[in-house]
Amino acid sequence: MPCTGIHALPSGPIEFPEAVYSFIICDEKVVMIDGGVTNSIMDVNFLDKIDYLVISHLHIDHIGLVPDIVNTYKPKILVYQGYKKYLEDPTKINETARKVLGDLVDIYGEVKPIKGEIIEVSGGEEINLGKNIMKIYYTPGHAKHHISVMIGDILYTGDSAGGRYNGIPFPTTPPPLDLKQYLKSLEFQISLEPRLVGLSHGGLVNSIHLKEHYKQLTEGTYKINIELGGTKDDILKRHLEINYKGIELAKNK
Repeated sequence: MPCTGIHALPSGPIEFPEAVYSFIICDEKVVMIDGGVTNSIMDVNFLDKIDYLVISHLHIDHIGLVPDIVNTYKPKILVYQGYKKYLEDPTKINETARKVLGDLVDIYGEVKPIKGEIIEVSGGEEINLGKNIMKIYYTPGHAKHHISVMIGDILYTGDSAGGRYNGIPFPTTPPPLDLKQYLKSLEFQISLEPRLVGLSHGGLVNSIHLKEHYKQLTEGTYKINIELGGTKDDILKRHLEINYKGIELAKNK
């Protein structure tokens, strides 16, 4: 039976599934946005097809399950121009992740080579899904190769607009960060006036998040306290320290 609606699927590691979210948008064409971590138990067995798999950017917590998804569903993979080669040979992706995240890579799992129909995009493309149009935007800052997509009135921002847990926004800004571009991308996404925002670290949230996150960055109030408890707390706090470091290094350039 064809899928319906919009689904925010936890696709983080077993220790913290909600650390990462992937999204499924069901139209005449079915879209998946990002593929979670390798060591995830994300379940997409309710799907009979995936037509497009959008990769917001090539960090290991967004592409780990992509090889398995591609083998099963054979979707067209959309990635920013010039970066197809890194999917096919993820050696650099894994090496960079190890430098930035340390042993968190062991919790997430390294990325395996991704083979399939990979289409490079640059931003500005529009793809007809049936009832809706998927609009692709170039949103650098978090990464040089970051894209976001808008389907209907929902904007899926990857890591270009922060994350949110327990109603609290936080930065997604690991080094190397281009803070100026990050803020510029955030301003652009605010201007789109989405009804909801799909955050890779937080799920579907009210669009007021965009302005709240922009304010905490511009006012310097981005260091926050979120209590999740147990292993989840430890993983999140380690990520936040890395994200704070990215901001401080960017400010001191």
